[in-house]
Amino acid sequence: MKKPFFRAALWASALFASLTACTSDHGQLDVTIEGATEAIIVRIEGDHTVPWDTVAISDGQLSLDLPVDSTLQTFYYLLFDTGGSMRLGIQPGDRIAGHIQASTPLTDYTIEGSVLSEQLQALYRPVLRSSLLLDSLDQYRNAHRSDSTEGSLAREQRHFERLESRYLAHRKEILAVMAQDSTNLSNVFGFFQQVGQVPIFRPTTDIGMMQAYADAFIKAYPTHPLAQIFAQEVARMSNAMPGQ
Repeated sequence: MKKPFFRAALWASALFASLTACTSDHGQLDVTIEGATEAIIVRIEGDHTVPWDTVAISDGQLSLDLPVDSTLQTFYYLLFDTGGSMRLGIQPGDRIAGHIQASTPLTDYTIEGSVLSEQLQALYRPVLRSSLLLDSLDQYRNAHRSDSTEGSLAREQRHFERLESRYLAHRKEILAVMAQDSTNLSNVFGFFQQVGQVPIFRPTTDIGMMQAYADAFIKAYPTHPLAQIFAQEVARMSNAMPGQ
């Protein structure tokens, strides 16, 4: 699993203050967490991230208020001391409850109480399934390094077929999740998923669909940085295609 890239700057506190100055709205997070004792909370600010707080997880419980900035749709990373991570999306009045299994880097969780966060959860389920399959195939490969050349080739063919099947299923699952709530801004994160190193969506085959979602996001949230950045990225991809 890839770890998020921190871009901390000296002006982070000032930026945070300016974004929250025009609203006192927040969402509440009240979850049980298994395996982790500390969480770093990072806010997603358009195309970069800003560390917001580091909190202790006491007796398997994490309860806190998460501010909503002036966009009224604010996204966070939770990074656990076990290497696990998850995203949250917060709107005013959200009350997120649930359980998080953070014992390993492959975080598993079930939450409710937030439209954005529940969509992120649904988008993450295919990622978790694909990651678990990749891990199991790696473990099997490592346990059979002494196989004959013929056995190794047969094994790799079986693994390829399983990965191909999982890739197609992953893509189908993501498309179904996004279609159920097509203007949910959390969908932006679904467009950049991969199985291994293979992107789920590619400009050569998916640019029309990506453009349709970008247009829907801009229409629904014309001033939100995520909507703007996604629309700009789709436009860049479109312009870079042969014949454009």
